[in-house]
Amino acid sequence: MWEKLKAENAFLVVVDLQEKFYPLIEEKVLKVAKKNILLTISMLKMLKVPMIGTEHYVKGLGPTDRDILAIWDGPAFTDKVTFSCCKTSTFLENLKKLNKKKRPLAIVFGLETHICVLQTVLDLIKKKYKVVVVNDCCLSSNKLRWKNGLELMERAGAYILNTETLLFYLLQRADSVEFKQMVKLLKDDQQSK
Repeated sequence: MWEKLKAENAFLVVVDLQEKFYPLIEEKVLKVAKKNILLTISMLKMLKVPMIGTEHYVKGLGPTDRDILAIWDGPAFTDKVTFSCCKTSTFLENLKKLNKKKRPLAIVFGLETHICVLQTVLDLIKKKYKVVVVNDCCLSSNKLRWKNGLELMERAGAYILNTETLLFYLLQRADSVEFKQMVKLLKDDQQSK
């Protein structure tokens, strides 16, 4: 259950957040999602949550968003041509290194919600992981596809949370160094607008 989520028993999966996809997404939606994505990665990095990620067909679609790469704290992103990350051997090797007994809970987000994120989540569930999908860090080329992808993942057993719910749940208290850092990141984001 997602209520057992802790930094010590979770890992992050980032799916195909490549800039060449971005023109397909409404600008306002992309701006909010990217802010949430960068905040979530920064906070999980601070909490020492391991990270693995993928890029879909790099030769044609280019690398991961450079802002994400600048703060990334995991192995190199795995190039894949399968829609599910779990159907790519390098991703599976990285997953195995995380030790399922110690880290049974996957936090997942990326794009496209209704294709690669959905198929990855379904395969992680089949592999007996508990999965939390961060809805406001997931992107699709339109809202109906995004919503349908989230609904299908939830029906399959994934837990759908938003960025703030996830981060505040992991932090648990307002007097920690990590909480103060999150507040600083949020203020810096507000001032940069």
